[in-house]
Amino acid sequence: MIRPTIVCSGPSNEQIRRVLAKRFHIHTLLTCHCPGNVNLSQNTAINESLIVMQRHGGGETPATRIVALDRFPGDEAAMSELYEALHRTESGRLPEGWGEVSRWPAKWTEAGDWTAGVFRAPALAEAAYEIAHSSTLIPMEEQEMVPSAVLMGGQIAQYKRHVQPDALGAFPVFYSKSADVQRKIRGAPDEHWAPRREVRREQWVDLPDADDSLHPDTARVMRHAAHLLVTAGQDTGTGRLTSVVRDEPSLGLGWLPVPGIMLEQARAASVFLNSTAGRLQLMRNPGMKLAFPQYNPAGLKTIRLPDLSDKGTVERLTRYWETTADEEVPQYRDGECEVRRIWDDAVSDTLGWDKEWLAELRQWLHREPHVRGLGYNQFG
Repeated sequence: MIRPTIVCSGPSNEQIRRVLAKRFHIHTLLTCHCPGNVNLSQNTAINESLIVMQRHGGGETPATRIVALDRFPGDEAAMSELYEALHRTESGRLPEGWGEVSRWPAKWTEAGDWTAGVFRAPALAEAAYEIAHSSTLIPMEEQEMVPSAVLMGGQIAQYKRHVQPDALGAFPVFYSKSADVQRKIRGAPDEHWAPRREVRREQWVDLPDADDSLHPDTARVMRHAAHLLVTAGQDTGTGRLTSVVRDEPSLGLGWLPVPGIMLEQARAASVFLNSTAGRLQLMRNPGMKLAFPQYNPAGLKTIRLPDLSDKGTVERLTRYWETTADEEVPQYRDGECEVRRIWDDAVSDTLGWDKEWLAELRQWLHREPHVRGLGYNQFG
């Protein structure tokens, strides 16, 4: 069957994956990772995958065959060539630059993790699985860090946007997803909002951490304000950061606040989320499009972070945050840069991970088609 690639990832489709893997052997998972050539069934920009299943007669279930194409065949002759290449290649690079074949362990497939369909490089898929299941990391949800979508949906209509910061009841909002807005890990709100509803001043309410009383509608949403904000979706090529930190608690729409943690913890978490280990976890949860994923609290809260209750861990990661807080971060498609190397070294030093392993993953990530903007064997 042909399905959006979202079926390979994300918590909302985990039960579907488990049921399919229980009833069938997931024989082959085929995707194409050439930007602009992502659909298999109709004229759509949604990434799609071909899933081949068969009944399994018992015994040990074979691994799933992963076919990551670098281009689609354009005519019958090319189709025959690709068929022969697939027929002759058990694993490894396909001839004539068609792509690569790899294997995904059956126990991972049966457990509902089909991450291999999301990445072009098998090494990245395997690393993303390992990091997302690492016993040395703890899911955000278990650390009481659940991103808030308080401003999403119909909430926008209740507030006036683009008001002055000193307007009555105004509060800061990280709104835009544009790479031109958030350029540093020390974030800055790009809008201020204020309630439309008029309320007498004596009806304003007090919050524990607020200096003055607040408009009731402001107070209601400011309970979700946080130092740490994570992206709600971004272009995987032109984006710069997965998370930002502000000294003053803020809200967001294009960036989701993560309430409940202190400023130093927020800084430590942001370093990890912006490292290769953090980016891989986000990218294995892409939604409909690999090139512009959309994230929601249900997926983000499953991301694993270092133990932020450990004072030493927080202090070490925070030092790296302070070192890079005012450095402008290049776009993902620009490739290797000093600031991302520093963040990866921070994670390696703090968690005792192999620096060379993380550096190699970073180099692979630079080559991902939906990061670089070009498929393998393409130049521009």
